[in-house]
Amino acid sequence: MLQNMPNDYKIKANTYIKNARNYEILCLGESHAFSGINPAYFDLKGFNGSHFSQTLNYDFEILNKYENNLNKLKYVLIPISYASFTNRLENQWETKNYSLYYDIYKINDIRYYTELFSLPFNVNFERLLSYYQRNELPITTDSLGYSTIYISNPGVDFLETAKKSVSVQTAHNYNNWSKNNYSLQKIITLCKNKNISVILFTPPGHQYYRDNLDSVQITRTISNARKFQEKNKNVYYINLLSDSSFSDNDFFDADHFNSNGAKKLTKTINNIITHIETYHSYP
Repeated sequence: MLQNMPNDYKIKANTYIKNARNYEILCLGESHAFSGINPAYFDLKGFNGSHFSQTLNYDFEILNKYENNLNKLKYVLIPISYASFTNRLENQWETKNYSLYYDIYKINDIRYYTELFSLPFNVNFERLLSYYQRNELPITTDSLGYSTIYISNPGVDFLETAKKSVSVQTAHNYNNWSKNNYSLQKIITLCKNKNISVILFTPPGHQYYRDNLDSVQITRTISNARKFQEKNKNVYYINLLSDSSFSDNDFFDADHFNSNGAKKLTKTINNIITHIETYHSYP
């Protein structure tokens, strides 16, 4: 019953099969992309393939799985956020969504090949009640892959959400760094072989979010992204973390965007793509 319920992963996997041949822009990544990129504001046909907590290894696996369907693809967008090189999905409960709905099998724990055993009983029971009894649809994406939950959040406490987000995202170690570098380079190489440009972007963050970031981790992250641009001719890197054009009115919380912020961020990247299309260089 759990696996028969609709969900974002099932919807996006089916969308790749049906519509991938039409996409010229594909955005991957985690919730910063999910809340921040609305393909409706691209001039080219685009799709947002991001998911909550999706890390670079699964960005690559999705791109690799559907590369032959994406025969019009010109640009791949990858958010490079504070934790992009330190977080990695490996044998966590979220990985069950990729094995069950994308047929991507990269985990060793048998629990994460099932809905039933991947989460506690009380969580799954509540999911069943929500859908089958209360008729609540567990879908948070629109037809272009953009989030339907990060719309507005009046009265949000930006300082409190900044502290919570940074606490979760700050690394205790850098054990995943080299593996995530490898995953990103695989994305870049795959795209290079198909004449696809990769746009890496560090999304804007609220001032309270920026003020709480560990200076070593964020400096190392930005420096690492720049190195990928320097070493790969098909890569463009855009650092928008402190972009002053974004205000409180653009944020859902300290590091996610509301619908206004998503429109602004998407149009910013669209302008860059337009410049690349015209002049074959970063503005």
